[in-house]
Parts: sequence; C-alpha cells; structure tokens
Amino acid sequence: MADKQIVVLPGTLHQFAFCPRQVFFDYYFKAPKPLSQRLRMLLGRILHFFHHLLRPGYVKEELLKVEVEEVDGIVLVGKPDCYRIDGDTIILEEFKSSKMPAKPSMWGPTAWGSDLVQALAYAYMLQKKHSKRVFVTIRYINGATSFEFTELLKLGLLCVLEEYKKMVENKILPDVKKGKKCCKCQYKELCDALDS
Repeated sequence: MADKQIVVLPGTLHQFAFCPRQVFFDYYFKAPKPLSQRLRMLLGRILHFFHHLLRPGYVKEELLKVEVEEVDGIVLVGKPDCYRIDGDTIILEEFKSSKMPAKPSMWGPTAWGSDLVQALAYAYMLQKKHSKRVFVTIRYINGATSFEFTELLKLGLLCVLEEYKKMVENKILPDVKKGKKCCKCQYKELCDALDS
C-alpha cells in the first residue's frame, strides 16, 4: 500500500472521463461550481428521488469504500444509485438525467464514456464487497443500456484510475481533445491560456 492514499469518488471519475482538465482545475484551484452546474445537479437529485421510488427492494445510495488492489494507493468511495442482490448476481442501476447517445461508446455499451466510467467504478466496488457477478443498467431519460461488468471493462476502469493517480501525484495538466464541450466550460480561458 502506498504511503498516502488517494480517495477517488466515482462522480469525480465521471468528470475526469468527460474532461480530465476540469478535475485538475477543481483539485488544485478548488473553484466554485457555476450556477448552471449547481442547478443541473439539483435537477438530477430530484429525478433520482423519483427513480428511487420506483425501485422497491433495491439498496439505495449505500456508502461503499474499497481499496483498489490493482492500482496501489487508490481508494474508491461512493454511493451507487441502487442495486439488489439476486442469488450470485448483483443488479446495479445508475440513473442519468440526460439522453443516451446514439452510438455505442468505444468500450462497447451505448452510454456516454463518462457515465460508463462512473458505473464501472460502482460495479468494481460492489464486486469487491460481495464477490459476485455484476450486471449494470444505465438508465437515461430516453432509454437504457445494460451489460455485464467484464474483465475487459474492469481493465478499462483500472487504466482510467492509473491516469487519475498520475495526474494527482505528479500534478500533470492532462492533454485533452478540445471540442463543443469546451464552449461552456468554466475553465475555458484558463485552459486556452495554458495551451498557448
């Protein structure tokens, strides 16, 4: 085990997968969230409340904490939306207040890459805690995608965790592919200035 543990929230991994620089700036500059982002988070909480009402028999938002043995020094801490144990299987559900993408992600399931990374982190935590197979469903407002948490998906998650650890330990500004998502980013000017 490393001398200093790095605690990683699956929600932070979600943001890291969306744009690693946002996490870098949040981690080192601790800038307040813009009003639009806080309002979106509030809307998400309201939608999650109704989602939970429709899931009797599920464990909802249980706090989990597991050490990631494959990535020394990383501890995952978070609350999956809901799950239930069915024999030797865990059924994990994550709810998103956005629309699902039209095409599958590079990892296979039809989900936004950032949503997928977050769900994989919860699947990893549940598998470590209960030693059972995990099936994941990510529910969007216009559909759902379901898949098994496989060794290949686990490997992808571990790669993301390694990149996150490298950023934190070495204070490295991550390289990013810029696109439409940059237009509304609270760090756009700072990001552009650092790239010039």
